[in-house]
Amino acid sequence: MPAGREGNPPSQWSACGMRWGIQGRTMLGYIGRRLAVAVPLLLLISFVVFAIMHQLPYDVIDSFSRPDMDREALEALRERYGLNDPFLVQYGRWLWGVLHGDFGYSLVSRHSIADDLLTKIPHSISLVLPAYLIALVLAIGLGLLAGANRGRPTDTVIDTSNALLISMPPFWFALLVMYFFGHTLRLFPIIGMHSVGRTDFTDFALHLFMPCLVLTVAFYPDLSRYVRSSTIAQLGEDYVMVQRAFGANKREIFLSHVSRHVLLPIITQLGLALPMLVTGALITETIFAWPGVGKYFADAVNTFDYPVVMAVLLLSAALVIIGNLLADISYRLADPRVRLKGGVS
Repeated sequence: MPAGREGNPPSQWSACGMRWGIQGRTMLGYIGRRLAVAVPLLLLISFVVFAIMHQLPYDVIDSFSRPDMDREALEALRERYGLNDPFLVQYGRWLWGVLHGDFGYSLVSRHSIADDLLTKIPHSISLVLPAYLIALVLAIGLGLLAGANRGRPTDTVIDTSNALLISMPPFWFALLVMYFFGHTLRLFPIIGMHSVGRTDFTDFALHLFMPCLVLTVAFYPDLSRYVRSSTIAQLGEDYVMVQRAFGANKREIFLSHVSRHVLLPIITQLGLALPMLVTGALITETIFAWPGVGKYFADAVNTFDYPVVMAVLLLSAALVIIGNLLADISYRLADPRVRLKGGVS
């Protein structure tokens, strides 16, 4: 091998390694800055929500007190649960527990909130995840189809149906589904995740069908319109005109170029969907009595069980921040042309 070529491979590998090292440090710096902002933001959210809960005219004692209970008994209960302590004392006690991984206990059931969440989060994910994936697949297919046929009957039908689905309240559609499939046809069980005494997959799938259908219909139209608008925007880009000038037909342009550019922003939607996997089915879980985080949160609000409310809201806020961070990072990895703030491309 000539001497002039012996040094080329090492120098190329060195340049590549140096570039990846710079990008890695840039990414770590970006993540560090985002986390440095996220921690104070979570503290601020928890303080504001705790303050709002503290200002409510009722508390958990009012939710289970009886008319025959005297005032001394009620005050004794409030003293026992620490509800008579000053606001900052209550908040500080709760925050200290959270920092040590202890969300406390439900004031109604006296169960550990952390244990309840560990049980209910998988239940919510088992409902929301399949619904979101089905909605995403339908949205990508129909959104691309509508965008590629803008102004034609196909686009009109898809876009009009999306508008109708967006305007339809989820709880109303859930009641229709429950009445038609559960009450009239008796094809599927109406409430719960399992029938009494059964834990098999068939029984779970039968219980899953109706709430999953409701969530799919709730998620689909927004995703579909997002894909459609992205497709229309890409079809107006200069590179499409260049491809046409070189003789490429519409099918080749669409399959080889437009679809790839449209699907790239979908990555951000997957990151933003993270909080929905846990807390995105509050109405549906409540209507169908699905034992997930949504129903757990709704029950806590109804009974003024503020430790549970605080834990779920803090979890939801953390998932929103993490979801946005994951969306930004995944988008940067998928498209290196995207420049992180303060980094290099």
